[in-house]
Amino acid sequence: MKRIFLLALVMLLTSPFAISGSGHASGKITSLKASATAPAIRLTGNISPDLCDGGTYGWLYFRGTAQEQQWIYATALALSLSGVSVTVYTNTDGGRCKIYDIQATSL
Repeated sequence: MKRIFLLALVMLLTSPFAISGSGHASGKITSLKASATAPAIRLTGNISPDLCDGGTYGWLYFRGTAQEQQWIYATALALSLSGVSVTVYTNTDGGRCKIYDIQATSL
């Protein structure tokens, strides 16, 4: 039992940080998709929240008008270049994951 606990602890401490929940996910931004109509990001491990569909590769799109999507994408780009972890909050209706809020969680 001690061995399993120790192994789990070592794996947790050496793996990249990524957590997802029902309507949020946290981790570092690993991919950015610059698109005029559907910009998106992916987080560490291609995770997505439980109550929306990130697809096979965990793409998280942005909610809002085209202009609002570009503003949030610009924020995501800056956070990605800074190397900080983020938490994104998405819809919980089972549809395609759409981010309505993104925040830096560490500097």
